Amino acid sequence: MMNPVERVLKKITLTQTRHPAWVFSLAIGLAAVSIIYTVRNLEFQTGHMDVISPKERFRQTTEQLRAFSELDAFIVVVENRGESRSLEFLRALVPRLQADHSHYRQIFYRVDPERFKPWALLYMGIDELSILHETMEEHRSFLHALSQSPDLVQLFKAINHEMTSAMVGGLFTGFLDEPAAGQRKQPTDLSFLISTLEEMKEWLEGDTSFESPWESFLTRLPGRGLSEEGYFWTEERKYLLIFVTPTRKEGFTEALHSLNALRDEIAEIKGEFPDIDVGVTGMGALNQDEMGVAFNDMSIATLISLLGLALLLVLFWRGWRLPVLEMIELSVALCCTFGLTTLLIGHLNILSITFAPLLLGLGIDYGIHWLARFQEEARRKGVSREQAVQIVMLKLGPGILLAGATAALSFFPLVLTGFKGLVELGLITSMGMILSTMTTLSLLPVLTLLFGGPVKRKDPILSRPTTPLNFGRGRSLAIIICGISALALSLWAGRSVSFDLNMLNLQAEGAESVVWEKKLIEGSRMSSMAAAVLVNSLEEVRPRMEALARLPTVSEAQSILSFLPEEQEAKIQRLREMSPLLDTIGPFSNPSQKVDLAALNEVLGQLRFKLSEHGMSSRHLSRAFQDQMARSGELIDFLRQRFSTISSPSLLERLEGFENRLIDDLVDKLDLVQRNLRAAPMRISDLPESLVQRFVGEDGRYLIRVFPSVDIWDTDLLGRFVGEVKSMEPDAAGDPVGWYFFTRAFRDACIKAAFYAVLFILIVLVVTFRSVRAALPVTIPLVAGTVWTLGLMGLLDIDFNLANTVFLPLVVGAGVEYGIIIMRRHLEEKDNPESVAIPWSTVKGVLLAGLTTAVGFGSLTISSHQGIHSLGLLAAVGSLSILAAAVLFLPAVLQVLRKR
Repeated sequence: MMNPVERVLKKITLTQTRHPAWVFSLAIGLAAVSIIYTVRNLEFQTGHMDVISPKERFRQTTEQLRAFSELDAFIVVVENRGESRSLEFLRALVPRLQADHSHYRQIFYRVDPERFKPWALLYMGIDELSILHETMEEHRSFLHALSQSPDLVQLFKAINHEMTSAMVGGLFTGFLDEPAAGQRKQPTDLSFLISTLEEMKEWLEGDTSFESPWESFLTRLPGRGLSEEGYFWTEERKYLLIFVTPTRKEGFTEALHSLNALRDEIAEIKGEFPDIDVGVTGMGALNQDEMGVAFNDMSIATLISLLGLALLLVLFWRGWRLPVLEMIELSVALCCTFGLTTLLIGHLNILSITFAPLLLGLGIDYGIHWLARFQEEARRKGVSREQAVQIVMLKLGPGILLAGATAALSFFPLVLTGFKGLVELGLITSMGMILSTMTTLSLLPVLTLLFGGPVKRKDPILSRPTTPLNFGRGRSLAIIICGISALALSLWAGRSVSFDLNMLNLQAEGAESVVWEKKLIEGSRMSSMAAAVLVNSLEEVRPRMEALARLPTVSEAQSILSFLPEEQEAKIQRLREMSPLLDTIGPFSNPSQKVDLAALNEVLGQLRFKLSEHGMSSRHLSRAFQDQMARSGELIDFLRQRFSTISSPSLLERLEGFENRLIDDLVDKLDLVQRNLRAAPMRISDLPESLVQRFVGEDGRYLIRVFPSVDIWDTDLLGRFVGEVKSMEPDAAGDPVGWYFFTRAFRDACIKAAFYAVLFILIVLVVTFRSVRAALPVTIPLVAGTVWTLGLMGLLDIDFNLANTVFLPLVVGAGVEYGIIIMRRHLEEKDNPESVAIPWSTVKGVLLAGLTTAVGFGSLTISSHQGIHSLGLLAAVGSLSILAAAVLFLPAVLQVLRKR
């Protein structure tokens, strides 16, 4: 008597045999509609936050930060091989990016120092202002004399006078050094004189780039000229940074276009700067590179998988007809899965994009089992094609349905994890397995009836009634002993397997964003990522920022207040005290029209004498100061010699140019001091808008960025950093916090899903086989194959990671499938009392299914994305391990159990 499942399968078979063309047309039509709908409507979500449920508190906090996180998604990193050259590259690139409004919303490459000039001295410390005051007071006469006659002759006369008055240290130290508060250095520094002479030398030789000798006259103000300041350099000026905000675009493809356009612009400009190394990183670039590599590699892997599976099927089926039919059936299942995914979910994310090779690797198994059994039945004498289809559907159909159901169950627990990315992957793969089972039982028989061709009635291999692996008790015991030994060794070797949560280890090693992110970390101890804290009021910002900055794993906490001077009222008062001093120096008069070369030569000669051993006793001078004396003498000798060799008009023109530049620079600095004497406290509204919008939201809340002092790509250090920040700011978000949350939640969800899958499948097996004794052997390929895989992982130094963990439901699905197929056929053939006899068609089907699973997932190893590569490698190894357990270990165990 037929059970309900068999009755349903019989009705399906009657429909197939009576109307095969209608069934075929309906299937092809559904596939065509599905693929058209998918192409037009399927989106790709590239962010790691996209795989977290919107109901999560962390995701909600992250959404509140979106206005900030959208800024500076791309960071152009220029490796500094020379500051002027790096800035030339920047000035060539930025205008082109600013003109491309279709790809970029904002280019943030500089804070204009001119905007800060009215408050420049407020950025100095109070002690530094005191030293500045003392320095200007001490050299009041020097500055006054120079203001009355601002030229080179007067400058060197003033220097000569200071030296004569034994005030060398006071002059040069005050102008160029930053002594500790309350201390004055001894007269052992000629840096100012040397800098001035070297600049004059360079100018006479035609190099008119200018580095101010007055550089330290006003502490921390730029001496290179404001035109070269305000750019974003990492520490020690190793890298020059440009922050690029792409236009707001929905979808992966549009965002990738902006990144590709940026790299194209850089590549084009690099043709003019072959000596410049430059790349693009930042969270936006990392995400786009990851998704771009994953999408491209998955597309190629899917094609390779299809071709590899087709080749394998041709070899096994000894012809092309059956493989083509199976590929058609599998393609219909894949197209319908894409269509249903687009209809119900609407997008793929960085996790669910892996479903296609998963479906190809597992879904093809059912067709293999069906065709292998069909060949066996169709070659029996007196059996028509239609009868063979009916026999296969009734005898094998329930097994395929059970295998498909267990495969769907192995993925469905992902839906129960609550982790959005895994929920969607579980839903898509479960639908895919169900659709693949349906097409196997509905479309493949129709294809066989319409296009299967003639059946060969004789096949010496298929005519064998039992499997070649038909071992007796002795061989079975030997296999079991070897298997148990392998299990023990695997458990020992598998102890070293861990869970690698470092997401940088998943990226493609050669991806540009990864390479430059590592360079930033290694070369400047800086990461492009920071934790983020939102503060409701300005009064809360400073205390919370300072508390965060004191954490051991935090290098800096930055807010809008970081760009405002501290202790402004006290500094303004100190500046007011300098006003009378500036009044006594007086305004600078116009310089003389021409340089008095004879007078300049004479005063330099006087300086040369005083720097010689005759002019200054070196007995009590330090070695460093003696070296400075020697260097100053060399420069003076060189200049005086040049005075006699350069033609007079050319020489005077260059000297006048240098004189004007040198005096103008000093006048600019003194004017800056004069302007700051009238400064009012600087407010947030005085800061550039491009800076304010990065720390002050439209809703009036303030952002604190918390930069780590540790390598956050190290998962242990990331955990410490996030833990410390979260201990003070429970609602902290940002990329490091997001990645920490994502990685832990993903790992825990995968482990939970694997547990649920095993539990559900055991229940289904016990119910189906109606006894624990009959159901437990079905799990042998799963258990043994999983343990062997774990051992191989230890030997091959492979760890679980955020990508290959998807392999866990695959192991469950494939392992149980092989066990079901072999166990059901064993129950059919149990009349043989001497040994376990599994017909060759079943063994062939399991072998081919295991190999196709290995090939289907093995195609992923071509990916340069390390995570996808590891998924393919691990899945292939695991599939072969489960296959070995199914065709060797399980029959041996069944043989021993049968004897009992």
